Amino acid sequence: MTNRYRNLLNTIPVPAGLNDRVLQEARRRLASGVSEKPAVRPLPALASQKTPGRTAARSRRSPSRPFLRTAVCAVCALALLLGGISLRRAPEVPEVPAPGPETVLPIVPTFGLTAYAAGTDSSYGPAEDGGIAFAAGEGMTNPGEGDFTGCLFQVTGTQIAQVRLSIDRGKLYRYRLLDNLTEEELQDCRQAMAEGRMTTAAISQREDGSWYVPEMTLLGQEVTEPYDPDSRYGFWVSPEDMAFNTGLGLTTEAQMDADYFDGARLTVAVVSPDGTEQIRTYRLHSGALKIQWTEDHDLTVLPELAGPEEPFVYGIYALPEDGEA
Repeated sequence: MTNRYRNLLNTIPVPAGLNDRVLQEARRRLASGVSEKPAVRPLPALASQKTPGRTAARSRRSPSRPFLRTAVCAVCALALLLGGISLRRAPEVPEVPAPGPETVLPIVPTFGLTAYAAGTDSSYGPAEDGGIAFAAGEGMTNPGEGDFTGCLFQVTGTQIAQVRLSIDRGKLYRYRLLDNLTEEELQDCRQAMAEGRMTTAAISQREDGSWYVPEMTLLGQEVTEPYDPDSRYGFWVSPEDMAFNTGLGLTTEAQMDADYFDGARLTVAVVSPDGTEQIRTYRLHSGALKIQWTEDHDLTVLPELAGPEEPFVYGIYALPEDGEA
C-alpha cells in the first residue's frame, strides 16, 4: 500500500540548512534519551521462547530514522503555517535598464506683429484673422535717399533670441526716435546728416521745448539680428521706384508709394535660444483702410478696406498666408 505521507515528504523540497538543523536536534534528543535509559516493557515469555531471533532483531533496529522523518515533516509544516519559510523558488526580477538621458523639450517661441505710425504713439494690433494694418506716420522722402514711408511694425513675443526679416519688394529700415536731445547732440545729428552718416530727417521741437529726431537706418531686403523688443521696422522705396515730384501732390505721391508694396511678401522668422524656429509669411496690400474710434476716442486702423461712405486712411495692410493665421 502506498504511503501518501511518505511520498509527500519525499517530494517537498527542504530549505537549505533546515535539514541539517533538524538532524542535529534529533541526534541531540536521541542522545539525551539513551543516556536516561527509558524503561522497556518486557516481552511475554512465550514470545521470547518461540521467536528469539525476531525479538533480537527488533531490539537492534535504530529508532532514530522514524523520529527524524517525523521531525522534518513537523518542522516543515510549522514553517508553512507561520509563513517564515517559503518552499517556492523566488521569481526572477527582470533587470531594469539604466535610465537614458532626459528628454529635452524644445523651446518654442511665439510672436506676432504690432503696427505703429511713425512719429506717434498709436499702435495697432492684429485682427482675429492675424491681419495687421500699417498706418502711415511721419516719413521722409528724398530723391537721393528714397521714401521712408513711416509705416512701421514691431515684432512682439516670448522666448525669442533672434529675428529674421525679409521682403521681396523694396527694402526694410530700422526706426529709432532720438528724444530729449541736448544742443550738443543736435549739432552731432546735423553734422552726421551733412556727411551722409545719418539719413536726412526733420529736427522737431515739442511744446515743452524738447527736441527729437527720427533715426532711420536702411537695412536691405533681408536682415538677421539679435532680438530687441524695442526695435521698429519700416518699408522703404528706392529713389528709382518712388513717386516724387509728379505734380500730383504729396498725399497722392504717398499713396503711390504705398501702392508700390501691393502684392509684396513679408516673411518674419523668430528663433528661440535653443534654435527652434517659427516662420510666418504675410501678403501686403494697399488701399483706403477702414478706421474706428475706441471708447477712449483713440483711432484704430483696421486691416480691411473701407466702404464708400466710411472714414479711412490710406496705407498698407498685411494678411497671413493661408494656414498661418
